[in-house]
Amino acid sequence: MAQVIKVISGTETGEVMAAAGDRLLAVLRQAGWRISAPCGGNGTCGKCRVRIRDEHGERDALACRTVASGVKEITIPAETGGRILTASADQLTVQPGRSGIGAAVDLGTTTIVVRTYDLSSGKELRTAGVWNAQRPYGADVITRMQYCMDHPDGLRVLQEAVMKQIRAAAGADVPLVIAGNTVMEHIAAGLSPVSIARSPFTPLTLFADGGDVPGVTFMPCVAGYVGGDITAGLLAADILAGDKTRLFLDIGTNGEMALRQGDTVYCCAVASGPAFEGAGITCGMPGIAGAVARVTADDGRLHYDVIGDTEAEGICGSGLIDLLGVLLQEGIVDETGLLLAPEEVPEQWRKYMSEDDNGNGIFHLSDRVVLRPEDVRQLQLAKAAVATGIEILLQAAGITAEDVSEVLLAGGFGNALNPVSAAAIGMIPPELQARTVCIGDAALSGAAMILLDPRRKEELETIRDRCQYLELSGHPDFNRIFTEKMLFGEEEDLWK
Repeated sequence: MAQVIKVISGTETGEVMAAAGDRLLAVLRQAGWRISAPCGGNGTCGKCRVRIRDEHGERDALACRTVASGVKEITIPAETGGRILTASADQLTVQPGRSGIGAAVDLGTTTIVVRTYDLSSGKELRTAGVWNAQRPYGADVITRMQYCMDHPDGLRVLQEAVMKQIRAAAGADVPLVIAGNTVMEHIAAGLSPVSIARSPFTPLTLFADGGDVPGVTFMPCVAGYVGGDITAGLLAADILAGDKTRLFLDIGTNGEMALRQGDTVYCCAVASGPAFEGAGITCGMPGIAGAVARVTADDGRLHYDVIGDTEAEGICGSGLIDLLGVLLQEGIVDETGLLLAPEEVPEQWRKYMSEDDNGNGIFHLSDRVVLRPEDVRQLQLAKAAVATGIEILLQAAGITAEDVSEVLLAGGFGNALNPVSAAAIGMIPPELQARTVCIGDAALSGAAMILLDPRRKEELETIRDRCQYLELSGHPDFNRIFTEKMLFGEEEDLWK
């Protein structure tokens, strides 16, 4: 028998219908409520925590593990004041003789940015940034592909979720140019991404011709895990200009990177996982109000900045990298990644420490925000994945980090990342921290370039043709390099 449940999220209220045996997460998803579920509803991340009221009173519960029977009210934590990157350094030209309105779209795993333009003048009309409505189905492309495999209507559900958002921002009949990773572009096009999840990771299409969806052009992809967001970003960065050796990094749940050396652009992708987006971390959260985004230390005291100038409720990716850098510098985390017990850390830091049941240290950033040993391990895996990708690209090009003239950081996480902290934890070579620049939402810029001047598709095709994809899963040195990059130690020892 169906029952009515009241739903509260911030200032929003509503009602959902649920059968007694339905899981609350599924009910909320179906009704369109935004709720974080990085693990895809498998009960492992603990991020879908809600407040419920039933006949026994009020209590906290995981929406993915709680059935609707007897539940009268659900309160969902509201995500407000989010930090969504919309800034971009555009170098736009306009093809003469066109009219109307069009939209460029950066279809990210975590966020979506839609920018509409007057096609005749190239004038920007409006920009909208929203959190990807697919997030309740998983934090990364792996969990979303799994959702498509586990649910007969999974592809349709995910496609409708993002296309509804895009069309709401752009307009129902506006032509679109979409740049996203290969999985996200497949889902938006209504194509199953399942083949990308299995060896040999072959997508149904690389969108060389822009795809077959009326009114939508998809940016071409290089491989299953190097997508149209990267070709768009490389176009925006004018990666083939001059003779500089340049490293392009777009790090998020899927770490995609490219190294231009001579006439070749070496590309690879690493499974950095959702830790840099705050998922899978005890107090991790996206870059929204309440998230610690910057951490520094001096004289045994910690300082941090919180998005929205409010009380710290959690910590996002940039803050996590900063914090880990501080803990390494101060001798609170050792070279193996162990978060030391309170009695083992320098005396001035012991006031920030407590101990878990196994005698391991817990670092307290604030009363509500902590870092546990398992969190350090997740960050260690993520940073090692990125560092391994960079090392293999350098190896393929036959150069060292010293030969790289410039590092281009693209995307939301890259824009917030402190290169000094990234070098401190061994994610990038130390000699590159001073050569690193943030270039904003390069995927959005590249999509806008094609939207306003389709003649530039020739430049895009040249870039794609110059890309040489390196599949890391079968690379003979991957396991050895990854194991080395897991360590922290001295920076110079990690990048020989």
